[in-house]
Amino acid sequence: MNTISDENLRSTRALLVTRSEELRERIQRVHADLQRVDAPLPRDAPDAAIAVENDEILRAVEESARGELDQIERAVERLEAGTFGDCEVCGAEIDRKRLSVVPYTTRCAQCAQDA
Repeated sequence: MNTISDENLRSTRALLVTRSEELRERIQRVHADLQRVDAPLPRDAPDAAIAVENDEILRAVEESARGELDQIERAVERLEAGTFGDCEVCGAEIDRKRLSVVPYTTRCAQCAQDA
């Protein structure tokens, strides 16, 4: 259904691959931080409490990165299947401006609004 040019598809794929690599690196850094590879948990109770709070933030960062990575992987699958740019709900073509902002979106603006 979609009329996205091959050149646009290639550049979108490159963008998605680059972003997925960035997210994988972020997840690895979070894991290293959580395992305290570079800095063990401070012995001072207040400092240790701050470190534990920071761990919660790191886990939230990891969860967000994993969610975006999952969406990117699905977008790459749609690229390979030839369905990239088609709304998964109504089948209409997703506006190119919307795809340029969120290239892993699965819904057209109307279906996203209705959700």
